[in-house]
Amino acid sequence: MVNPSAAKRLRYEKTLQAIGRLAEKQRLREICILEVEGGVVLQGQALVTTRDGYHLVSKTKVLSHEDLAQLMREL
Repeated sequence: MVNPSAAKRLRYEKTLQAIGRLAEKQRLREICILEVEGGVVLQGQALVTTRDGYHLVSKTKVLSHEDLAQLMREL
């Protein structure tokens, strides 16, 4: 059973805006955002430049509620 006082309710509009900004900074494409207990998982393909050209690299970032709060303060 989930303890209501422990579960934090995300404000989706601001949360998604903050996650979108992070995805842009990391040059992520084909993203997947999954809400999990304790935060959000962000997955995507990052476009990286090497001397051989451009490559897509899979990246996964787990963002806690505290991480999300910090990202939202930076908006």
